[in-house]
Amino acid sequence: MFAGLQAVWRALRHLNHRGYVYIWANLLWVVLSLPLVTAPAAWAGMVRMSYLAHTRPTADLRDLWDGFRQNLRRGLVIFVLNVVLVGVNVSNLTTYAGQTGLLYDIGRSVWIGVLVVWAAIQFYLWPLLYEMKQPSLMGALRNAAVMVYLNPVFTLAVLACAALIALLSTVFFASWLLISGGALAAIANSAVFDRLAAAGLRPPVLPPEAEIESFEG
Repeated sequence: MFAGLQAVWRALRHLNHRGYVYIWANLLWVVLSLPLVTAPAAWAGMVRMSYLAHTRPTADLRDLWDGFRQNLRRGLVIFVLNVVLVGVNVSNLTTYAGQTGLLYDIGRSVWIGVLVVWAAIQFYLWPLLYEMKQPSLMGALRNAAVMVYLNPVFTLAVLACAALIALLSTVFFASWLLISGGALAAIANSAVFDRLAAAGLRPPVLPPEAEIESFEG
């Protein structure tokens, strides 16, 4: 759990150092997400911009736009999966909300569990896709599912922080327009970088100050 909180803290510090890039990117992300059907592709673009912002000083709106265009088809697949998976499980939860008994309690636990796991898979999906030498949606989904399975406590800590940011952003709604999407994208990348580094599949994660120094060097 502590490792997950550390990954979130690194992401927020990174956001503080590169905030001007994220604010403009956040506005574009909101606009691209408005049709709803393009929201997954817009999120893929935001994550790509954040992914590149961790490693180079020139990341900007063009990177978000490129990520959006490159992942339109993949995003449509994720949109359909969201409609099916989220729709079915939310429908079950609302339909049987007033029912009592062991079977209904087990069912509600399963439905909520599916929603949480699916949210975690989507959170890890795009950073893992950008890490792949031969990117594929199925491969990234599989890798994201494996990461969730191998790091359940870490994932719950990261998701709890992401949910808190989403809740606060809903209360202070202007945050969604200015920074919340960027914050969530930075957290998603930071979490994936941390787990890959822990598995020896990526160099150790640099603190934000070291990122800036590497840009200048």
